[in-house]
Amino acid sequence: MKWSEVSEQARTDLIEWYNVCEEDLDSKDRQLLATLYGAGLFHAWNCPDCGERVYVGDPEDWEHFQGVLQADYTSYPGDPSLFTAEHIAKQCDNCRMFCHLEAPDPIGL
Repeated sequence: MKWSEVSEQARTDLIEWYNVCEEDLDSKDRQLLATLYGAGLFHAWNCPDCGERVYVGDPEDWEHFQGVLQADYTSYPGDPSLFTAEHIAKQCDNCRMFCHLEAPDPIGL
């Protein structure tokens, strides 16, 4: 896949995830990102709770992807007593980290 074939929203998401300004991307960076996206190894969506974009990429070689803004499910695993696993997987890091502070009472007290 070529960079020019990637949708505008996907390009914006890839640039945000890659953690650079668009003007700092060179042709090699653009091709790396387009290839990652074309292979189905990058996904982005809106957090269901706050609307912030969530980015998850899974490159085969992380050498060129060290500074990405990857969702961190290890440090912020979420609270399965408050939300389903499917919901937690869609949350941004902030909502997973603080969900217990703002979540509705799970037992209705």
